[in-house]
Amino acid sequence: MPRQRALMTVCFVRTGERRYAVRAMLPAGPVLEMNPAPGFDPWVPHDLQHFIVEKHFDIAGAVFGRLAAGGTAGTFHAVEQGGASREASRQRRKLAARDQRLMPEQSEDYARSERATYVCWQDWLEHSDDPALRARGAEMAKSARSLAASMAPAERALYTPARRAAVRQEFARLSRQWAALGVGESLTESW
Repeated sequence: MPRQRALMTVCFVRTGERRYAVRAMLPAGPVLEMNPAPGFDPWVPHDLQHFIVEKHFDIAGAVFGRLAAGGTAGTFHAVEQGGASREASRQRRKLAARDQRLMPEQSEDYARSERATYVCWQDWLEHSDDPALRARGAEMAKSARSLAASMAPAERALYTPARRAAVRQEFARLSRQWAALGVGESLTESW
């Protein structure tokens, strides 16, 4: 039976020439933010890569699945919406406690997400029309093959040619949007 997800909106904001933030908004809950977010890339920043891969491969216990379930993924914090800092502090403690209780059986999903993101990112780069991006992909190819070979057979079986092509399309679509953003602009996707 497919897992049900709460509708969550995720906003990737270009906050500087080489900086970005990620905001997650659930219908009933605070706005959560990671700012600054790690791994800026002018084509697809690291957390946008994770978003694409976790959504496509339905990785529930990694960053975005935990946010959708009401957690913080250990890296997001509630954005203060005005009001008392005491209330904001209480909210942070409450969210952190909830995050600790969420999906303990899925802690392997963080590692799975990292592996999937690296393999899919390398695949997208390798298939790029841009020679510089293809060169980056070629530099990563040996590591990506090794990482894929280390996966359990059931995990490796998910990387069919059709699924890789679908992920590449999503990387290409969001890369075009991200690369066109100026500082202060953002792109928003639903989870």
